[in-house]
Amino acid sequence: MEGVSATARWTAAARAVETRRPDALFTDDLAEALAGPEGFARFERYDNPGTTEFLAIRTRWLDEVIGRSARTQVVLVAAGLDTRSVRLDWASATVLYELDQAGLMEWKEKRLAELDAVHRCDRRGIGTDLTGPWEETLRSAGWDPSVPTLWIAEGLLFYLPEPDARTLLERLAASSAPGSVLAGDLIAHQSMISEFTQEGLARLRADGCPWLWGTDRPEEFLNSCGWTPGDLRLPGEDGASFGRWPWPPLPRDTLGFPMNHLFTATV
Repeated sequence: MEGVSATARWTAAARAVETRRPDALFTDDLAEALAGPEGFARFERYDNPGTTEFLAIRTRWLDEVIGRSARTQVVLVAAGLDTRSVRLDWASATVLYELDQAGLMEWKEKRLAELDAVHRCDRRGIGTDLTGPWEETLRSAGWDPSVPTLWIAEGLLFYLPEPDARTLLERLAASSAPGSVLAGDLIAHQSMISEFTQEGLARLRADGCPWLWGTDRPEEFLNSCGWTPGDLRLPGEDGASFGRWPWPPLPRDTLGFPMNHLFTATV
């Protein structure tokens, strides 16, 4: 696995590190095996102040979004190596679709089988190109566009060129029945230009998985893609801290400091 897919190992290592904590925000018992040595090497390489904390907060926040949702169709857009099918409680009728690059999904399926993973929902892994005709592939796996869907886009959008990210969200909106929800994260443009991120961004570029864009106006961006913004949180704000964020939340119009946006939106 190269480029962006390899960052899945990094975030798996971050989940493994979180799982070891006595005050863990979640437990992912398979994360260490999925991360492997490469994942932990990347974890060390990319570990900047706030990074590990944010990855834990993001995972927990999205876990809670899933837990509150009554949708029986959930799609992980760029599922990576997270094992929500194993570690979360699911309603018996839920069908969970996992989309990601074919090579990553093939490896994940094989490794989960080797680890005797027990899925707690009807899970369907799908290898596909998110810039290609993924809707047809998703329908072939059983997804029903007439039923409201919960879409989870975690750690994805800023790795895509902005036009591709916009197109993806527009296609998700166009494919969604009324009542569907999108949840995920966006980085601020300040994260791209802050002096505090340049070393980390350079490492990501050198490893072939650069962050490509960010927005300081996430509500406007979501609106322009056909989504009505709902909940929007910065790490450290109420509901997006979990006692883990080490600093007070910054005002949203602060310049020169990296920021991450956690969001939900509806159609």
